[in-house]
Amino acid sequence: MAELPKTSSVPVVRADFGENVVWERVKVEIAEPTEEGFGADVEFVEDRTLNGLSEAVIANSYPHDYPHRYRHPVLFVVDTIAASTSGHPVLVINLNAWVDAEPFRALARQVQSIQNNLSLANMDYLEFARSTDADGIFRGF
Repeated sequence: MAELPKTSSVPVVRADFGENVVWERVKVEIAEPTEEGFGADVEFVEDRTLNGLSEAVIANSYPHDYPHRYRHPVLFVVDTIAASTSGHPVLVINLNAWVDAEPFRALARQVQSIQNNLSLANMDYLEFARSTDADGIFRGF
């Protein structure tokens, strides 16, 4: 089971260590405010134990145990797929014990929307998960 740092911000976990320039680019895409001026309240962390693991293994490394074990109901992971695909579709993992939902992917530029809306309870995880395209990627509403 993977450990998350105790942060006040939602973790964005690096799970691909192929190229530092890609990691830095994804961090900029996530941290940059949206056109409406919204920023993501996230903390970037690295976890080399996840390097090279599949999406399923990474997702299963984090049990649905919010609010008991985790401070946040969601986790973003920059894995090999995110690092090597246009738009950097990060893996979005549900941690909420009361929500039965599979992970999905979201473009890095959509992390702000997801994080902001979940933290304000404007929307829930399922609304984003159900709004993915045919390829399983959330590109916005």
